[in-house]
Amino acid sequence: EMTWQYQELQKQTAAHSQRLEAKVKSVQEQLATRLQESQQTQETATQAVAERDRTIAQLQGRLDAMEREYEKILHMSGGCGLDLVLAKMAEASQHWEEVGRTIAVEHKECLQEFGLNPLEI
Repeated sequence: EMTWQYQELQKQTAAHSQRLEAKVKSVQEQLATRLQESQQTQETATQAVAERDRTIAQLQGRLDAMEREYEKILHMSGGCGLDLVLAKMAEASQHWEEVGRTIAVEHKECLQEFGLNPLEI
């Protein structure tokens, strides 16, 4: 009887040991997966921070350049600085008016290609 109980206990112990080994293997696989995901997330975060820093540096550079241009305009003698600004603004305004007209003509032509009257829309 004791031999039988001993053998039964050995079987149970062996089965329990196998279950525990399988569970350990499963947990190790999950850990490996989570570590890989964590590394990927870390890399993505590092790239995002680097991109943000590059963008900030670019914007700071543009801001510095604008400040330098404003300083030049303010320090020009005889008020010609403001005249220069007004001339540049007039030039930019004319450019964008031309761009707007070109786009309007293109849209008008597209509408007409589909048989639509632009004035009715």
